[in-house]
Amino acid sequence: MAARPKASEARDTRTEILDVALELFADKGFYGVSIRDVARATGVGVSALYHHFPSKEELFEAVVFGDARVGSKPTLGPGEPPPFTGDADELNVYLEKIMVHAMERFATSRERKRFRIFLSDGPRLALDGKMNLFDRMLGARKPMIDLMAHLMDRNLVRRADPELTALGFIAPLLMWRQLTGISPDHIWVERPREFARHCVDQFLRGVVPRPE
Repeated sequence: MAARPKASEARDTRTEILDVALELFADKGFYGVSIRDVARATGVGVSALYHHFPSKEELFEAVVFGDARVGSKPTLGPGEPPPFTGDADELNVYLEKIMVHAMERFATSRERKRFRIFLSDGPRLALDGKMNLFDRMLGARKPMIDLMAHLMDRNLVRRADPELTALGFIAPLLMWRQLTGISPDHIWVERPREFARHCVDQFLRGVVPRPE
């Protein structure tokens, strides 16, 4: 009886499958790639690939949205922000760091490919009923929604709908992420820290409570 693969070996195989699938989906799109194509390019059997990903849709979601088993995190939102324990005077610096960190991650070649795949095939898969895109996108926003609720509880941000407030912070990031793909020489792409500073300043002007 053959020995079962070690957890580290299984994780390495899973990571390799994800890496290969990323390149194939980026080149040919979801509908232009088969499970057999991914298995062949990875050098594993189709049954072995199905052991890790029971369907092509699950493989696609792991490529685009991250895979917890290999430590790959979601990429649609800014990610998990560190706790904020400062006061109002420190809030702008804290939010700028979140935005800059997200842009540095979004600017990598890997993240550009993931976002291109998401824009190309994500909505169509959702319309075909093969992916719950709304829940996935909500999950990516949740850390920022929780942060905004926390800031509201501390009266650092005006009390409102935390989700809408979070979207107001995230929206410029999504625009910037699109610019990296369609206009990489744009001034805001070349000056991410300046972009973050301007966006955070505008955001805080709209959400910081005004003195009575």
